[in-house]
Parts: sequence; C-alpha cells; structure tokens
Amino acid sequence: MRHSDPEGLYRALGVMPTADQEEIKNAYRRLAKETHPDTSSDGSSFHFHKVYNAYKILSDIQSRERYDRRFTRDDEDYSWLGIDPVCCSRCGSVTAQPRKLSFVRVYSAVFASFRRPVEGIYCQRCAQTEAIKSSLFTAVFGWWGIPLAPYFTLRAIARNALGGTRDMAAEEQLLWQNSRAFAAKGNRKLSYALARKLIDASDSEVAEGARELVEDMEARGANPRKIKLKDPWRIKPLSAMTHLTLAAILPLGIGGVVLESLQPDNRQETREIAALTYAAVPVDPTTRAILPDTTLKPSPLCWKVPENGEVLYRINPRVSPGHGITLINDTPKEAIVKVRSAFSKRLIAAVYMVANASAELGGIPDGYYVVQYAFGRQLANGCVSFVTTDGAWQFPDTENLRTIATGQGPQHLDYSLSLAPEQGVASPVKPYAFNLN
Repeated sequence: MRHSDPEGLYRALGVMPTADQEEIKNAYRRLAKETHPDTSSDGSSFHFHKVYNAYKILSDIQSRERYDRRFTRDDEDYSWLGIDPVCCSRCGSVTAQPRKLSFVRVYSAVFASFRRPVEGIYCQRCAQTEAIKSSLFTAVFGWWGIPLAPYFTLRAIARNALGGTRDMAAEEQLLWQNSRAFAAKGNRKLSYALARKLIDASDSEVAEGARELVEDMEARGANPRKIKLKDPWRIKPLSAMTHLTLAAILPLGIGGVVLESLQPDNRQETREIAALTYAAVPVDPTTRAILPDTTLKPSPLCWKVPENGEVLYRINPRVSPGHGITLINDTPKEAIVKVRSAFSKRLIAAVYMVANASAELGGIPDGYYVVQYAFGRQLANGCVSFVTTDGAWQFPDTENLRTIATGQGPQHLDYSLSLAPEQGVASPVKPYAFNLN
C-alpha cells in the first residue's frame, strides 16, 4: 500500500499502514504506558493524546478505511493525493477561499448599450481590483446612450461594488477541492475549517463528504470553537467609496461644466481693472540670490555593511522553537539567501553571507518554503538585494516544515551554495524575480 499518511497516524503508533488490528492494539497499549504522565517519568499529555487520537481512528474499521482510501495511491478514483489547491485565475497564487465571480462592464453608443461580463476564479485582492476596473470602464463608457444607459450603468456599478455575481454551485466545488487538497498536504486546521462551511452544501455529495471529514477531524481532537476561518470577503468602506465616486464623478463633472457655461464672464473686466491698478516693477537679475541645490537624493547603496549571517529581513518575529537552516558558502563571492513561501512566493526571511563562510538561519515558523540564493557586489538600497547580481538560483525541493501536523520536533535543513550548480541541484532564477519582496 503506497500510503502518504499525511496526518501521521501510523507514525504515531510506530506501525506500518499494512498492520492489522491486533498490531495496532498492541502498539497502542505499549505506547500508552510509555507516554502517559501517570505511568512514565518521561511521559507527557501531548504525546499521550497524540497516540490516543491516532488509535481512536485506526481502531475503528470504517474510520481507518476512509483514511486509507483518501491518502493512498492504490485507489486513484477516491484518493485525495493528486488534488491541488485552487489558484486565482488572475494572479495565479493559491487562495484558500476562492470565489467564481462575474463583474459587469457597460458600453453605450447613443441608442445602444452593451453589457459584457468578466468572469473568473478570484482571490479577494484580485476580485476587488477587477470590480474597481469594471466600474471604471462602466463609468467612462456606460453613460453615453439613451434611454436605458444611465440605469444600466448605475446598476452595474452597484453590483460590482457588492462583490459581483457569485456562482454558488461552483464555489462549493472549489472549497471542497481545497479542503481535500489541504488535508492531503497535512494542513488539518484549514481543511477542517473549509469542510465545516460545506456541511450544508446544496450538492449532496459535497455535503456528505464534508460531514465525514468534519466527524473524523473532531474525533482526532479538532475544536470548532478554536478553529475558525476569517472572512476576507467583507466589503471594505474604502472600496465602497471608490465605486460611489466612480458612479458620481462623471455626472457631477458634466453638471459643473454646464453651470459654469451659464455664468456671466466677468474675467476680462477683472483683468482690465487689475492692469490699471497695479504697475509692473522691474527686477534686477543681479540682485537674485543664488541658492545651493539642497534636494535630498536617495543613496543607491545599503546604509550599513552587514556581518556574515546577519538577517536582512524577516516577515514575522523569530519563532521559538522554530525550524533552522545551515548555509555553507564555499565560493569567493558574497551571497544573499532568501526563504520564500512555496505558494505565494512572498519573502519570509533573507540572510547575508560573506565569501567562504557558513551561517545559521533559525526561528522559521511552520509552512511550505523554497530557498533561493544570489551572488553579487554591494548591497542596494533596502539591504535585501545587490546593486549588480552575478547570478541567482533556486533549490528544486519544496520544504514542508511542520511540527504540529507531523508531531515531530523542529526540523533542520542544510544547503551549500555553488557558482555553477549541476542540473537538478538548483535552477536559475531571473534577477528581478529574486529581488522581489
């Protein structure tokens, strides 16, 4: 059986996925004595509950069968291992709570008005951007028709301001895909929170699968009071004001121009009176003071010279205890090593290394990461990139650094930097992509 065991149930009991019920029961009895605080001086409640929760699932034949079918490659039709998280159709990044939305753009020409939908699967940020863009197009091109163009224009802007038109059936499928994908990757909390949103789904298969997943997670200790999803889709006041401004700016502008044209023009008379009242006073050019140019120009270089192993950037405070990375630079060049999120490519941490030296980067929180490095000369302004980059590379593996999901302690990785890495060791990265934060 090719079992991925993403939640570490078999590893918690120290048995193989092919173990029978008797082996599982014996392993539980032995580990319960070793990990219970009342029966062992080395025991702890954390390890005991971990062993107990694993036994609770694997000792139940139906629960174990569901777990095995979800995370084994022997049943391709039922397995969750080949499911990928949903990505935004605009920015391409993984989004936990995607929506399939439709925004409206109105184009008018005298006696005709056209409404064109813009559809896609969006993350919250891209949806907000597309909503404002569609409202802007509508505000510029939607008014110029009679008799229904103003009605279509205001209606389209209002619908865009409220987040567009949702496809609820497709949205349920997207959330269910994410719930299964995150479960297969070991992200139990996010998988559980998404499944809870789907227990009353209109699709009976989705609702039934979500209820089974929620029951299994709660049997392993998931607490619905502590595991909750934040709603990123709330309408923000600033966004609503932007749509309101787009709806009103063109009519108000046209009205202002019309009112201005109806006012009597007294400007010529004012200029004639001013010319009679004031006389121009000549100025001697030699009396003008020559002032030095005091314009502050930003420096193109970093304001300091960092030491070897100095952390140039960290998105969050140092986590303790956290995961660690040992870095070895056997080259004659200075280097910057960056740790990025494997999904969003967001910079998590950056460390500086001198030539022929080693360094340690610790305090890394749980997550999925990729590691990049670059060589160069002189740190640029901002101190996280080089003025001139001599080459940048990325190690191919995505590192799954997790402590809670696997039940293991903090992990430690080792990387060696090379000026000309062999194929498969590291792949080239464009300098501008490496310099992004």
